[in-house]
Amino acid sequence: MTTRAQRTANRARRPGAGIGALATLLALVAASSALALPPVLGRPADAAQEEAGVYRTTLPNGMLVVTRERPEAQVAALSVFVRGGSRDEDPATVGAAHFMEHMFFQGTPRRPSSRLIDAPITERGGWLNATTGWEGITFFAAVPNNAFDVMLDVVSDILVNSTFPPAALDKERRVVIEELNRLLNDPYAYALETYAKTVFADHPAHQMPAGDRATVRTVSPAVLHQFRDRFFRASNMVVAAVGNLRHEEVEQQVAAAFAEMPSGPPLTWTPAPRPEPRQRTERLSVGARQAQIVMGWPGPGFDDPDRYALEVLNAAVGPGGQQLAGELRDRLRLVTRVDSGYWELTDVGTWLIAAAAEPDNVDAVVASILDQVRRLRDQPLSADDVAEAQAYVRGSTRRGLERTIDQAQDLSQGISLGYYQPLDSYLARIDAVTPADVQRVARTYLDPDQYTLVVLGP
Repeated sequence: MTTRAQRTANRARRPGAGIGALATLLALVAASSALALPPVLGRPADAAQEEAGVYRTTLPNGMLVVTRERPEAQVAALSVFVRGGSRDEDPATVGAAHFMEHMFFQGTPRRPSSRLIDAPITERGGWLNATTGWEGITFFAAVPNNAFDVMLDVVSDILVNSTFPPAALDKERRVVIEELNRLLNDPYAYALETYAKTVFADHPAHQMPAGDRATVRTVSPAVLHQFRDRFFRASNMVVAAVGNLRHEEVEQQVAAAFAEMPSGPPLTWTPAPRPEPRQRTERLSVGARQAQIVMGWPGPGFDDPDRYALEVLNAAVGPGGQQLAGELRDRLRLVTRVDSGYWELTDVGTWLIAAAAEPDNVDAVVASILDQVRRLRDQPLSADDVAEAQAYVRGSTRRGLERTIDQAQDLSQGISLGYYQPLDSYLARIDAVTPADVQRVARTYLDPDQYTLVVLGP
């Protein structure tokens, strides 16, 4: 499972994101907007500085440009986040956003093939990619600093001028369907997707970014264009650049590159009610030798301060403290793999445990997981356990934001979705979590009698 710090930036565009590693799609940067400070001398008057080296400017067309100036960086990165993803689609055509993401790379009048789109960046040792999630689509690239202008030209060209050539439509349809087919051959990924659909059944997040084969087979060019026309407008986009760059130069370049981007009033977004915890069970036979077990609960999203305590809880029992592995794998020897994860969207999240075990051990694994949950509710973690979990979050978060591309995505996604905060502010909230906080959120959200369970087996 991935947390905020463990986002995988270099996700494959072909295959697309949304099925193979669901957890990565929810690992967006967290928190509320920071207080804007006065402009620094020599900057444009509307370039607000919120933290050291980070500047924002809203262009006349409504597009937000953010730059993190890193004079020591050898690589420049660009991330363009367009808000609007699978949760915002019509249920009858869900998957159109992911399909449309593929079509942006099929040609423009200046670059009429995917090879000609990629070549200016790959020839300079860089890479270009995109990913579709529940709440937005990200286009991102990285190149040596001296090729920033080339990277911006390519990315803006596909976003402004892509033609969606009819000849490429059926080819990309086959690519997307093949991605969905591969999911069926990966029991772990299939279990995670089934879990997400089940735990979010009463929330728009039950609509998977990849869609399904039925909708992908029938989606029409008109549907793709409707989604593009609705969401791909300047006021609904955040462009973030990180590298050895100057904000005023980036601002001017972005303004010129996206001058023809359609504009319009900003879109509005309404949070959906959080699903109530309830008993939900899905048992599927997929012909796998081992059983895949996923158990979890709906919980708060990025808009709720309880998420900090849940992140510490997750680190303590899962990737940091390894309490689950120590009990279920090492002592009881019931599982061959066990991990936990906390996935978050703007208005909803879920904490879950995923394990692999022999089919005969499934009931014992479920019982042991529930024992661990009851212990979290009944007994506060020790101060040492919490401190160890906080240290894990600090270290993994900083490691996860080392690369310029990670920082660019961190800025574009977090700012667009409304919960970005400087790293030190986020870590201060993590460090403020107490053992009592962890026990409180366990009691609030982890009901051992009301949980979602998915089992995929032989």
